[in-house]
Amino acid sequence: MRRRGTVRFAAALFVAASGCVGPSDDPALAQTASRCEPPAMVAELPSQLLEASGVARDPRSADLFWAHNDSGNPAELFAVDGAGRLHAAVPVLGARNRDWEDIGVGPCPAGSCLYLADIGDNLAVHSSIIVHRLPLPELSGDTLASVSEESVEPETTWRLVYPDGPRDAETLAIDGERGELIVVTKGREGVVEMYTLRLAELRAETRPSDPPNALRRVGSLRVPIGDGTSQLITAGDLSPDGTRLVIRSYTTLFEFAWHGAAQFDTLVAPATSSLIGALEAQGEGVAWELSGESLVMVSEGRGGRPPTFSRIRCPAPEE
Repeated sequence: MRRRGTVRFAAALFVAASGCVGPSDDPALAQTASRCEPPAMVAELPSQLLEASGVARDPRSADLFWAHNDSGNPAELFAVDGAGRLHAAVPVLGARNRDWEDIGVGPCPAGSCLYLADIGDNLAVHSSIIVHRLPLPELSGDTLASVSEESVEPETTWRLVYPDGPRDAETLAIDGERGELIVVTKGREGVVEMYTLRLAELRAETRPSDPPNALRRVGSLRVPIGDGTSQLITAGDLSPDGTRLVIRSYTTLFEFAWHGAAQFDTLVAPATSSLIGALEAQGEGVAWELSGESLVMVSEGRGGRPPTFSRIRCPAPEE
């Protein structure tokens, strides 16, 4: 009996490492076969990103990414290239890292800005969450080595509330084409939920009496959580063409077709891909590359293992 269990475990690990996760026994949660190839670690990240939590591609370059640490760390952004090499650390003035969990890129008066999500809340005790909009750090040229800004400061800060009480979340995505901000919860309540708000409706507080921005609940996603923590959702991103929304857990990548929050069907199960092959200590971030054919991922260091920078190729579906 012990040997049979070992064989079953080995078989399950092989399937996971191959890049695809099999369908659920529940027909309602049947999952689409993955188009993604097995992921691979690209490099170890430097010790400055030991608690790497979010990553976003700079829209000005195919080889420039902005990463950050999570709660309790200094308020800093880190410029990383496509090989995981660190090129600059840029302090964020006027902001505190209560629990930064994700970062995205979206529209702003200057063209494109970074949206930094201070939305982590492990114990669901915060009455509101915070999103900062930051200008892109200046470049003195067209190469990553030319990051020249010594610091940045939020041009706008928004306070947001959930309609049904505090939630723990680590996923922010910005739909620039449709003008939507998207938040996906981690799943600590036993269900993964999506909330949204139109960017045009966001109001910065100018007085203490100003009310926060109220998120709208889209619904719960067909993402299995189970009894453990391995499937808790830690990050997400929208593809450059705005048609593919990915969210990730510690072990799995989930992909949804995306046509905007108003048309999103929460009953549709996502395509899934195993992330085990990336050998992450604690996978926390994901961002699409410029091509829309692959994604990069960042992981915290944990248990003596270093933080890492990984990549997974996910070609677009055939027409």
